[in-house]
Amino acid sequence: MTSFLDRMKDLLKPYMKGTEPLEIRRGILEEVGSRVVSAGAGKRLFPYNRVKIHLLAAGPQEREELDAIVHDAWDLRRDVTDRLTDLGAKAPPDLDVEVIITDQPSESFGERRFHIEYQRAEGAAAGSSTRSARPLLELTVLKGTATQRVYTFTSPDRVMIGRLQEVMDEHERLKRRNDVAFQEEGDINETVSREQARIVWDETAREYRLRREPGASATRILREGRSIEVSGQDRRGVRLQAGDEIYLGKACVKVGMREEG
Repeated sequence: MTSFLDRMKDLLKPYMKGTEPLEIRRGILEEVGSRVVSAGAGKRLFPYNRVKIHLLAAGPQEREELDAIVHDAWDLRRDVTDRLTDLGAKAPPDLDVEVIITDQPSESFGERRFHIEYQRAEGAAAGSSTRSARPLLELTVLKGTATQRVYTFTSPDRVMIGRLQEVMDEHERLKRRNDVAFQEEGDINETVSREQARIVWDETAREYRLRREPGASATRILREGRSIEVSGQDRRGVRLQAGDEIYLGKACVKVGMREEG
């Protein structure tokens, strides 16, 4: 009799060929969308504010690769929010999407590479208040040409910056989606790496921090006449302040922060 572990190994063979991450992502969004319910009078809602996604990798190496894809290329909270919007359901303001990656098969995965836990946590209003207290982030392009001149982000967990909106790998698979996307052509734009930098929210310190991606063009912050280099080896990054000018190669964006309302 074929054991459960043998069946799971057979199931994982396509993933070992590197063909599965986008299919996994598509499957996750389809299942989340299936949880939208009708509230009557034409209204639709998503009755959960906690989504825990468990992903199954084929082994330790694939686990590391999938972890990089999930955290560097995907933004599942935004993807889930967009999916709900497409289905006519507004995402809860305190929606929390957690991703757990494992290389240990279990029965809970069934015949799929993922399984999802849904919860409606009590105290949702308090969580929403905490999230909304985060400053609104505004980035204005001063040098270079991007898809927008001014980008406004409400309570972002991270903002990806680079050249092109979608960065593909050598197999034409989506590797990264830039939120601030400089155009491909132009002397200044060409100095921006496709995977240049990211701004992340540090919940503990309650501040935005700028990280330079490894191998990216020179990145620095001009603050009150002082230049601050951002190292690609510093994974914590440099704290941002309102009024900072971020230089990405020769391109530049100015940082603005303000409270909502």
